[in-house]
Amino acid sequence: MDYTASGNMLSDTEQRKTTGEKKTFKLVTLVLAMFIKWAKLVKALKLLKLLQVSKIFLTFFTMALSILVYSFSFGPWFSVGFVLMLFVHEMGHVLALRQKGYKASAPIFIPMLGAMIFAPKFNNDEEEAYIGFGGPLIGGLGAAAIIALWAILPQKYEILLLIGYTAAFVNLFNMLPIRPLDGGRITRIVGGWFQWLGFIGLIGLTIMVKEPSVLLVWILVISDLNIKPSMSFWMVLLCWVGMTGLMVAGYGDQSWWWDLTDILIAGFFVLVCREAVINAEKNKEKETEKTPAPIKIRLKWFALYTVLLISLIGLMTAVTPYLPQVISK
Repeated sequence: MDYTASGNMLSDTEQRKTTGEKKTFKLVTLVLAMFIKWAKLVKALKLLKLLQVSKIFLTFFTMALSILVYSFSFGPWFSVGFVLMLFVHEMGHVLALRQKGYKASAPIFIPMLGAMIFAPKFNNDEEEAYIGFGGPLIGGLGAAAIIALWAILPQKYEILLLIGYTAAFVNLFNMLPIRPLDGGRITRIVGGWFQWLGFIGLIGLTIMVKEPSVLLVWILVISDLNIKPSMSFWMVLLCWVGMTGLMVAGYGDQSWWWDLTDILIAGFFVLVCREAVINAEKNKEKETEKTPAPIKIRLKWFALYTVLLISLIGLMTAVTPYLPQVISK
């Protein structure tokens, strides 16, 4: 018998059996692959949903924490209203970001400092101005709405006036034309010279308030200056040491736990600045010079900034005469 020939010649039944097994194996493999892909998709969707939930949870958790901290000094009702006004301000930025096609993070609240959102790098100065403008615009309208509600209600709830006035002041403070404040983001397109007006305003505010905690604002401002990173770090560190020393020496009218919170927050930003220095030394990237915006665009944003600034000042001026009698109660 020719074993070679007989070995190569399989019966039809065996061939069909072998072909069927191959098809079955391919089908099982395909089903498993599809199942794995669907499992990954479901897992990804669940993870995405979980991340969205965690972002919302973080926003409300930090809001509640801020309300709790402010309540120790200002009472619960004012604290709730004030934090809600901060939320309205931040949502103005969020709406502006989405209108320009950017992804907007949920607001995060930092007790004693306010609130913030993580914004991406903008394509140009006009988009940055638009998004910076959204916060004080919507925040100012929110403050005006609260004050109007106080004015039209038959029974004058003084807490509404205090919340509205404080919200207007916060939005006005944010209009200082110096980064990272909103005013600095709006006026950057107008010209770099505008920031010197912001410095003058911040110096005046520092002298007027006479609180060591104002140096926390200076730390944020210096961190955003376009200067040598190592110089920025030493200036920030000097501000933090000065603020800490003044607070320990007893200057200022705040409680010890408020001062301690400011010191810790400022220390965090010192570390952030130090990290920025390390990254700058590694990358050594030079920022390319930007072409100035057309004069028509610059005049437009100068006019919008001026109108909003005057409106906030006018709103505060209109209700200032009623404050002494409200505070005396």
